Amino acid sequence: MTLLITARDRLQRARGLASVLDAACDAFEDILAVIGAYEETTTSAGTAIAFLLVATQAANGRDAVLFAPSLPPRSLHPRQAPVPPERGSAGKIKASVAGLSLLLASQLAGAATTAGAGADQAACHDAARCARTVHDLLAGADR
Repeated sequence: MTLLITARDRLQRARGLASVLDAACDAFEDILAVIGAYEETTTSAGTAIAFLLVATQAANGRDAVLFAPSLPPRSLHPRQAPVPPERGSAGKIKASVAGLSLLLASQLAGAATTAGAGADQAACHDAARCARTVHDLLAGADR
């Protein structure tokens, strides 16, 4: 779960609105990458549907962050090399993504309080809501 661990670490270290938005945008992208890679190999209809719903919410969260005026125009941590697909069981992937989504929701909610009123605050609230939905979808799924 290297990609998700790296995303979690970046979110935990993020300080300030721009840093949180940057890390959150990348974390949503990482969730999409992990889910997308696993979706292609799963044969379980239930898992495929859950992952499709998760991917939709992760894309919505990413898009909400992209509309935040304080999001830096370039990533603060550009990727150095392509990351290999995550390996693991569906249960392990669900647990890792669910944990990351809780952290995303928490960091974005905290950023919303410092953002003040306006588009940044709305973007943080919208993205946090998407992250909570990702968690709820995966926490309710059979592991």
